[in-house]
Amino acid sequence: MSSPRLESGGSSTVCEFLIPGSPENYIEPRSYGGALDDHVCSPLCKEWHANTESDYFSEIMEMMRSDIIGEQGCHLTWPELRHLTKQELDLSWSVVKGRKVVFTELPSYYCAIVNLKGFLRYRLEDEAVAEDIFRDLLAVDARNICALGNLAVICYRDSRFAEHEEYLDRLRTEIARRDPLSRARSYYDRAHTIRHFEQDKRKFTYIPYIKKAIEISKSVTDREKSEWRFDYGLALYRKDTQLTVGKASVAILESGFRDASLCFHEVISNVGPVGYQALSWTFLGILLQNQPSRTFEVTLPAVTALHGLNAVDCFEQALELAPLHPIVLRRVGSEMTKLKQFDRARTLLEASLRQEQSWFAYRHRGLLNLSLYEHSGSKGDIGYLKEAEKDFKEALERKKVHADYSDLGYVMYLLGNRRAAVNQYSCAVKCPRDDFFNPAVTHRRWARCLRDMGEAKGARFQEEKSKEVEQALMQGAKRIGEKFIGHGAGCQGFECDLERFNYFSEDRRGFVNILSEEQHPLSPIGDPLSFLTKRHADYKYDFFISFSHIDHKWALLFFRKLEREVEIRGCIRYRDYECGGAISTNIMSSIRKSAKIVIIISPDSVTDQWCRFEVNHALAESLKRDYVCVIPIMLRPCNIPAQFELMTFIKCQDGQFTVDDWYRLGKGLRKKTNAT
Repeated sequence: MSSPRLESGGSSTVCEFLIPGSPENYIEPRSYGGALDDHVCSPLCKEWHANTESDYFSEIMEMMRSDIIGEQGCHLTWPELRHLTKQELDLSWSVVKGRKVVFTELPSYYCAIVNLKGFLRYRLEDEAVAEDIFRDLLAVDARNICALGNLAVICYRDSRFAEHEEYLDRLRTEIARRDPLSRARSYYDRAHTIRHFEQDKRKFTYIPYIKKAIEISKSVTDREKSEWRFDYGLALYRKDTQLTVGKASVAILESGFRDASLCFHEVISNVGPVGYQALSWTFLGILLQNQPSRTFEVTLPAVTALHGLNAVDCFEQALELAPLHPIVLRRVGSEMTKLKQFDRARTLLEASLRQEQSWFAYRHRGLLNLSLYEHSGSKGDIGYLKEAEKDFKEALERKKVHADYSDLGYVMYLLGNRRAAVNQYSCAVKCPRDDFFNPAVTHRRWARCLRDMGEAKGARFQEEKSKEVEQALMQGAKRIGEKFIGHGAGCQGFECDLERFNYFSEDRRGFVNILSEEQHPLSPIGDPLSFLTKRHADYKYDFFISFSHIDHKWALLFFRKLEREVEIRGCIRYRDYECGGAISTNIMSSIRKSAKIVIIISPDSVTDQWCRFEVNHALAESLKRDYVCVIPIMLRPCNIPAQFELMTFIKCQDGQFTVDDWYRLGKGLRKKTNAT
């Protein structure tokens, strides 16, 4: 879609304030369509706006948190987009304004791009054009949740309450339908928009939203699902790159490689856009190149179709599928430089540039020229450096990133212009966009340059900074790894959504319904001290429960049902851990003070580092006792951990227990024991 209204707005203006979080307090004047005279805010008007803006936004947020939009929200209410600067908004508009997508080919991407354009125009004080963009999208996708929400907010802020109510009614109808396609598109839209502003930064807050789109889209066609799966694979690839730069542990890197490869393989295997299939082959090759020791045979033993393939094989598959795709051309071209296939790299990068003058292609042609200089002998061909200088400057014209400043500085250094090199290194370290690059390299280059200039003290300072940055990168990689495998850190509430697992929520003859506890009038966990008597006098708790954060909603209901029906006192992290205490200390202390330890086993718990910690300490504690104290329960099918292979465990069926198993569990937990 390319509406003329996208390119121009009205000529008249009225006073209005910005969405909170924008760096400017006011815009004078602000463009609308219509026949109103130009108007500039008076100082009194400005003061009124400043005093009421936060309350106004809170009011809007409260409206959008209602059951009308719920957790999905829209661009004008998402907190991740509140604090964007005008510079960021202007740059984003320059990137997306000319982007054209066909709805019938890539429907989710089309909707995401159009909604993003509308959001940018609104935040850049072009409200009339923004509103037209959202309306045009509804003409193509009448049930688009984000567009409906954005228009509801715009009408509310303009006091057009009748129109506001119309959009809310449409939203109520759409959300009540709980259509997987509409909901998945809205989550994809949010992921795409957040990623757009997070790219080139070490952030991954958008990942839960793209995961949610995939999880709720079981009945959606594979073709559109490929859009979401590819984006999820791309996010995992970005994470893998950050972990590689930060020298993360082999186990974490291997896990990330497996997950990303499976995502791309699913895109390749399903009926979907050829471009996404070609790009999936491309990124499979790049993942192999990130760690030369990687092989599909070891990491994906069940995916025999990938066995025996190396990075070049993957790139050839990509080019065979989409020989003219500009992104495939420049991505494969950049990898050919690493493989020292310089002629082919240049051919592919320049073919891409003939179609799109992209930042990525200019940057990687600059790297190609720099590599050619370094491989052309001891003296080198200075012409390659001149070409590299031009390419890095072209790249910086399109996007300011740390890597381009640093590489341009290195080229200046090689050309003998030391002061210009130092200036570029200084710009690099001030630039927050340092994704896909090791900033410690910049400090080492800076130190070398200063040493050649006779600045020994400055060189030592930059060498120390290099070590600090390397350490920070390693700590950052550790945090990224922990965030994705940790005890619920960074969870957006989607990963643990009960809808994911198709548990039975209705009563069935012969089964105990755990989810019925949601209707019980007790608090989410309850207060055991008011109605429970301990069954085991020698212990503070009758049982301790270990579970993955992904399973915590089911585990809370299970825990509450045990306390209420079996009448025993449990220990659960959300209620009984000591505030401020270390997690590891709380776990060890709680297990030691509990007569029995219930272990909830699921595919997520067996890969959760804290669950493994709990299991190891539970088994160690069991060796000190003269009775059976560990009770494993398999909530969802998975490979049985080696520690439990010789144990008798209880299996749930669709989140429910058989009546016999529930009786056995209660009997086992109530059975009297003596501490030793």
